[in-house]
Amino acid sequence: MERYESIVSETKSILPVFESRPKGSGPFPTIIVFMHAHGVDDSMEKVCKDLAEAGYYAVAMDSYLNQKYWFRTRTDDLIFSTYDVTLQWLEANEFADMNRLGSLGFCMGGRHSYLANAYYDNLKAAVSFYGFPHRGDDEDTTPQNLIEDFSAPSLSIFGGQDRGIPAEAVDNYRKASEKMDLEHRTIVYEDAGHGFLNHNSANHNKEAAEAAWSETLAFYEKYI
Repeated sequence: MERYESIVSETKSILPVFESRPKGSGPFPTIIVFMHAHGVDDSMEKVCKDLAEAGYYAVAMDSYLNQKYWFRTRTDDLIFSTYDVTLQWLEANEFADMNRLGSLGFCMGGRHSYLANAYYDNLKAAVSFYGFPHRGDDEDTTPQNLIEDFSAPSLSIFGGQDRGIPAEAVDNYRKASEKMDLEHRTIVYEDAGHGFLNHNSANHNKEAAEAAWSETLAFYEKYI
């Protein structure tokens, strides 16, 4: 029997979100999910449900605002405007424990999970799946250049066959992060490609996905 309740909710703000939470009254440790380029689709909803199954209240922000934007028209400013609204909404949400807050992102959202860790000081743990640590609009939006600003331990997960993230970029990020006192863990699944956790993707790798998800939950359990 499922131990979570999944609900699609539209807040009283302009921001639609997908929520999934454990059964009970809460509050629960809370994970904000940064969506991938496809938006809050079935794969993002599954991530939220799996987090709820593990005991977390998961909220995936639809930063495209019900298709008012899409990948080519979105900006970092848009993403973090919706993040700010989400934080304000969660502050008044009976299910959210804002003292036990984490982030999780995939693809472009993985990069945004990095940026949230640098721009805000309210996270206890940040996880990024194939999040382009070497990309940004400028030096101030490139994750590798912001490692010194990270306020929470971070877990970075990559696929060794990811054509969009060269091994050199992963190695450079790993070396830069290892110089810091705060924990920065980097894991590479050598046989996996970009999007390997996504069960709808042609690159889905069941073995790597299960291992990476176990690492993610262990990381959250340690820090949140």
